Amino acid sequence: MTLETERKKLILRRGSLALILLVLSVLQNTDGFFPQIFGVRALLLIPAVVCIAMFERDMAGMFFGLFAGALWDMNAGGASFNALYLMAVGFICGTLINTIMRNNIVTALLLSMVFIPVYVVGYWFFHYIVGGLDTAGFMFLRYYLPGIFYSAAFLPVMFIGVRAIEKNYSEE
Repeated sequence: MTLETERKKLILRRGSLALILLVLSVLQNTDGFFPQIFGVRALLLIPAVVCIAMFERDMAGMFFGLFAGALWDMNAGGASFNALYLMAVGFICGTLINTIMRNNIVTALLLSMVFIPVYVVGYWFFHYIVGGLDTAGFMFLRYYLPGIFYSAAFLPVMFIGVRAIEKNYSEE
């Protein structure tokens, strides 16, 4: 395979992954585009960044996390917290796959079930506990805890989709 062909495949692969993040950002952040189950919303970008970082490894995973977080922050109005968090998630997942973990769906589920609850509990803590709201416990049990599992339920579809893109546009 020539260098030019490899470069085209790399651009197509990473462009496809960026397009997936863009679509997932619209689905996650626009009311009415993605189904809510009894008011529980799915956080689609966290498992997507985990899956992409597992295949693209540390540095590319970090930049995809930064891109996904920047898309999230544009809609959330946060002070770049989501960009920094997802950048760290991408780097950590890519580094773990490079060094000690295997790239499979079980690992993706394990990593997602670490990073989704960390985000959700942190968000809940700073917005409800630190904010001094009386309904913090109810809100966590009613919306945030089910949201963790609802978000993780889409991981197999994302993993299979990212793996298909990686196989289709692999450099080998």
